Amino acid sequence: MSMYLKFRIGKDKRKLVPINGFELNDADSNNPQWIQGRQNEDGGRQVFVDLEDEDGSPVNLTGANAIFKGVLPGGEYKIWDHKHSTIIDAQAGRFRYTFPKRAMAIAGSYKQAFFEVYREGNKLATLEFNFEVLADLVEENIIPSDYITPFEDLYGKLKEYLVKFNGDFEAAMAQWKKDVADLITELNADVSGINLTITEIKTQLSALEDKIKADGLATIADLNALIDPLIERISQLENYNSAISIGTDVGGGIRDIFTNQIGNMRSRINPDIVNIGMLNDVHYTDRDTYWGPDSIAKTGITHILNLASVSDLLDYAVSVGDNTDDNADSSKFSEKRIMDYGTTWFTALECPSAILIGNHDDNSSHALVDGVTGDDFIVKDSYFAKAYRQNINLFGEKRNGDSNYFYYDIPDKNVRVIGIDDYENPHTFDDGKLKYPRIVNSIITDTQLNWLATDALQVPSDTHVAIFMHCPIDGTTTDNPTNICINHDVLKSLLEAYVSGTNGTLVGSNTDFPTSVKYSFASKGNLIGVFAGHVHYDDYKQVDGINYVANLNSVGSDMPRPGGKEYFNTNDEDSWAVIGIDTSKRHVKLIKFGRGTDMDFDY
Repeated sequence: MSMYLKFRIGKDKRKLVPINGFELNDADSNNPQWIQGRQNEDGGRQVFVDLEDEDGSPVNLTGANAIFKGVLPGGEYKIWDHKHSTIIDAQAGRFRYTFPKRAMAIAGSYKQAFFEVYREGNKLATLEFNFEVLADLVEENIIPSDYITPFEDLYGKLKEYLVKFNGDFEAAMAQWKKDVADLITELNADVSGINLTITEIKTQLSALEDKIKADGLATIADLNALIDPLIERISQLENYNSAISIGTDVGGGIRDIFTNQIGNMRSRINPDIVNIGMLNDVHYTDRDTYWGPDSIAKTGITHILNLASVSDLLDYAVSVGDNTDDNADSSKFSEKRIMDYGTTWFTALECPSAILIGNHDDNSSHALVDGVTGDDFIVKDSYFAKAYRQNINLFGEKRNGDSNYFYYDIPDKNVRVIGIDDYENPHTFDDGKLKYPRIVNSIITDTQLNWLATDALQVPSDTHVAIFMHCPIDGTTTDNPTNICINHDVLKSLLEAYVSGTNGTLVGSNTDFPTSVKYSFASKGNLIGVFAGHVHYDDYKQVDGINYVANLNSVGSDMPRPGGKEYFNTNDEDSWAVIGIDTSKRHVKLIKFGRGTDMDFDY
């Protein structure tokens, strides 16, 4: 009997499920997929899987393979099967999988089940689905066990080795031991593979030892001499795996020091108004200078989880730049952290959201600090488009192509969220050096300003607008928020024209980035406020009738200011805000998490 699954990469999304007590169900996914079989079925249950890109086109599976991995009902036994899948139409993105009898050993719901699609050692996708095995009360003859086909194949070679080496058990075991070590090396990059291999090797070696004792194939001393090095290797892998588990569970997960604060935060969010989460200046990194030792810097990514724990109560959330920190050695280091951040953000949060770029994110500080030439160390904008999902409009937000800037209309709430990219710095060079490194240059281009005037700020008269950006507009909460601010004055004047409901043209004064913006606003706009980060302190000012807010940094260190390190591993380590907007009363209240201070104002 055949069943069918369809997955769309980039569109399908599951909620983040805690590792402890991991259990999936249909409600966890925006694309519920399920398979049902009967206990003891052997080859009779097939599934055809279609894999599409986010635009609906089929994924080319030429040269690819699919593995089925799962945790059987009850959570005690695992399956890892690379033998029963077949690519049947590579161009159409279709493969078939036939469930073996061992996969149907226990009745109930699989704790986890997914296909892993890979090509030449690189994972293309993991496709998760719900898998139920119906009971067979008439015939219950399968003894449950782990079923790991790479090791099953290798274990089966023992007989071949004995024949090959003319019954020389020592020679056969030497060859088998080498192959096992090679298999473990191959699986090192896969944590689940290490777990399964360790468990299965111990089980099989125990059985082999019993057989040797019974048949007298070798003495126990001979056996120990052969397998002790292998057992030592297994022990090393167990330690290695334990260390990896802590790192891959998003920095160890939500820490106990934040539990009470999270509960308090949830109780203070008013569900009857619009709520927007704002996180900024996380500076997630392993870098061991400026922000403090490695163990301290790594905790930043867990701050996403703190915000995510209230995200089911939010209408929207924005990470407002300096999400990661720069690194002096390589853009590859920064790219890894950027992708980790983006993946965690979009997996953990349960509300529509977006990520903006700050002055530290692209690694350009070393053009200034270290005098680096060329752009090999710089993270390119195309990488941000991928890591921050700008190229797929994940929640239906509107962008200018795959720009970092965007706007999003909260359904049925008459609120538009606008994200501004105030670091549109081009990668141009002067004598081999980056001319406008983002670390000290905030640039807004003519293209974005005209997009704001003719598209983003063109809203119905009853729509209320909240604007988010990394660096405060020069001359608002602070003067000269960074060394060079280009076209900030034009942006400020454009927002004032929107609030006033006027027409006209704005012309910038910078010759490297000339701008001419023609605007026409038919009525006075409802501008809630302009919310920024960057400066690492809380601040509020009303300038020319517009509310400007600076939000405290999330990173636990405020170095080089004195006393920054005392925040780490306390409930003041993190800070972010939920912005509650009552559009009927035209009132805003910022509820702060951690060491931030609540504030409220009218607009």
